Parts: sequence; structure tokens; C-alpha cells
Amino acid sequence: MRLTQLIASALVFLFCNSAMAVFEPLFENGEWSAQTGAEYRYFKDPGDSGQGQNAIALRLSAEYYTSWNDDQDLLTFTPYLILDGQDEERTHADIRELLWVHVADDWELRSGITRVFWGRTEFNHLVDSINQLDLVDGDDEKLGQPMINLSVVDDWGIFDFYLLLGFRERTYPGLDGRLRTPIPVDTDNARYSADTSPQDVDFAFRWQRPLNDYVEAAFSVFSGVDREPWYSWNFNLNNPMLVPNYQHKDQFGLELEYIYEGWAVKFEGIGVRSSRENYHAMVAGVEYGFYGLFGSNIDMTLITEYMYDSRDDATPGFLEHDVGIGGRFNFNDEFGTAMLGGILWDPDSEEKVISFEYERRIFSDVLLEIQAVTVLERAQRVPRNQTTAQAISSLINSTVINPDDFDYREIVDFLSDLVDENGYDFIFDPAFGLDVIQEFQRLSDTGRKLSIIESDDYIQFRLTYYY
Repeated sequence: MRLTQLIASALVFLFCNSAMAVFEPLFENGEWSAQTGAEYRYFKDPGDSGQGQNAIALRLSAEYYTSWNDDQDLLTFTPYLILDGQDEERTHADIRELLWVHVADDWELRSGITRVFWGRTEFNHLVDSINQLDLVDGDDEKLGQPMINLSVVDDWGIFDFYLLLGFRERTYPGLDGRLRTPIPVDTDNARYSADTSPQDVDFAFRWQRPLNDYVEAAFSVFSGVDREPWYSWNFNLNNPMLVPNYQHKDQFGLELEYIYEGWAVKFEGIGVRSSRENYHAMVAGVEYGFYGLFGSNIDMTLITEYMYDSRDDATPGFLEHDVGIGGRFNFNDEFGTAMLGGILWDPDSEEKVISFEYERRIFSDVLLEIQAVTVLERAQRVPRNQTTAQAISSLINSTVINPDDFDYREIVDFLSDLVDENGYDFIFDPAFGLDVIQEFQRLSDTGRKLSIIESDDYIQFRLTYYY
């Protein structure tokens, strides 16, 4: 299967020019552009589940643009394809944008599929709620979202109203993929709360305007299916998987940005209400820019941010009481050279993640990108001399386990199946199912949230050719 994928990838890469020549006559009144990328990712260690250390992928993205009616009507089309030689789940296609825009004097109407970005801060975009993550492709990639967006420009600011037509589930790495949880996610059997469904029509609103010469503000509302699921277990010791659970949420967001000379003070805050939990979270930070560093053309921006989530240890992910420090460098040269580096630090667990990004054109139409991520000062792993009873006790006492999430009928059925398959002797086996339970223990231990990716330090090289 992987050989087939790589052969297909090579064909896409070699014959992209020919494909462009074929499709261009179909849209003679518009403009086509495209880009093809080759990606190599090397992991320092083998994966916890035996995944390989090398991964090769090819990407193809195109964009079609046309306008008519004196540029009052616009159409854009952006298909996207990635072919991965290691992970079948990462091989997928998407329509990032298929959008018609009508422009009037003081309003715009956008209809179709597109991606919307909200937020001000660098390390975490709390208010950004419209699009689903294309997580199998990266934690900052988004799937296209069908929508109708009316944008009204007024003396009081810009008012955006959104009708989001249907819900898209998050993508995840597969069994052979890296940067995944120790127990893979079952993307075929997602669950929805009683007040949600994949066919829901969600609503969003955002208002933004400058308050004065230095301060800009935005207020947003989102009411619909939460793009971030919580996870349950499929109660299968032979093929354990995490099941994503989606629920309805109502979110209110506030963004503030103060800019004065080289300083920028930024804030994002949200309040969320859902059937499962109510919470609030915020990110606040300061940036300062140095221009013409040491008499050169280089501009440097230093970034410091603090992240808070009222759910504390029950916060999904890593960012509940954390500090981010980083720097952005723009070399302002003919090659478009830029660098971005940062560290996320949890003062409680002492866990740290360091990331680095670099990009530079090596030819007029070829871009080189380098990305590296490493986890430092990893917390202690689960002790391997535990009994099953000890592991279960630790798991139940963790703050991540919520008794309200249990389906007790499912638990009874699970125990009945165990008795049918193994008899009652499994009760007296101190290590029965220990490996699976310890993997869940890793997922639930809030003192070592990053242990699930501690073997996934990597460096990635990507070459992109622009047509």
C-alpha cells in the first residue's frame, strides 16, 4: 500500500505541469496557480508502538481565481492533497476553499467552503472556533468549512455573521502514524451528545473595530458543535481505541490588542458553557520589536505569553497554567528568510516543548522550510512494576476521569464479555489488561501530559515548488 502511495505521489509531482495545462482551458477567464511540496520527517526515536523513524510525504495544492461584474463578484477554488508513505490516515484530500464572494459598498456576502482565522496571540488561539483542525496534517492546519458569511462595514466597526452548514470531524494519525496518542483514535465511530449531530447548522458572530489610535478590540460568539472533542474508551482490550465525543457549546470571546511604538500587548479570553462543563480561559502576552538589529536589515520580535484555563488539570492538552517565550526574525532579504523559535513551559510539571521554524527561498519559485520540535525534562513514566489494581486506582483518582461520562451499561457489558471469554480467573490475575490500562494512565496523568509524545522529537524538511 505504501509503495502504491509513493508511486502515486511521484506521478503527481512529475506531471503537475501537464495537469495544469489540461485544466487551464476549462477556466480560461480566471487564473490558476499551484504548488507541489516534498516533505521528509525524521524522528529521533522509534515510536512507542513500533512506528518508523522516517516519513516521506508529497503535497499538491492549487488555486483558481476569477472575477466578473466589475470585480463585484469573485470565485476562488483551492483543492488540497497530501500523500503520505507511512500513515494511511494522513493520505487525504480536502477542499480548503470553494467560495463565491459578492462585494457591495458597505457589505460582503461569502458563500461556499472556506477557512476563517480569529485571534491575536501567538501560542494559543482560544477564540478561533469556526474551522475544524486537520490534525493529521499538523496542529495549525484547518479543514474547509461550508458556510454563509455576511460581513457588514459600519462606523461602529466590522460585523460578521456566520451560518455554518454541517460539522466536520477532526482528523487523526493512524496506527502507523507519529505524533499521536498511545491509544489511537477511532475516527469511524464518533459520538454526539443528544443536542448535536453532524448535520447541525451552527451560528457565529464577530465584531471588531479600533477603539482609538492604539487599541483594537473584537467580540465574538459561537454556538454549535464544539470542534474539540472529549474522549472515551471503546471497552476493547484486544483493540483499544479512544472514541471522540462531540457536544454543543456556547462560547463568548474577547480580543484586545494595544500597539504603541515597538510594543504590542495582546489578550484573548473565552467563556464556555456546555452540557458537560463550564469554564473560562485566557491568553495574555507582550511583544516588543527591534528593527534594523545591529545596523542590519534584520527585524526581531520577542514574545512572552501566559496561558490560563479554569479547568486546571482537567484541561485537554498542555496549556492550563503555562508560559510561552519566543522570538520571530525577519531578515528582509531577497530570499524572504524568516525564523521563529519558541518554548512552552509548564511551571508545575517542569515539562517543556521547544519548537523552531525556518523558511527561505532557494530559487525564485522554490521554498525551503525546516521545522523541529523536542520535548525537554520529561516527567517520570508509568512504573512498570504496577499491578492492574494499582493502575486502575491511579486512573480512577485522576482529575481527568469524570464519573458523569461513564455509560454503566457499557461497563456491565464489557465485564460480562470478559467473563464469557476468560472465565472468572482473570479477576485474580494481577497483570490482566495491564498494558492497556497503563496506556490510559499515561493519557490521564496530569503531571506528565507530554509523556504521550516523548518519543516524537523530530525534524522536518519541506521543499515547495510554486507554479
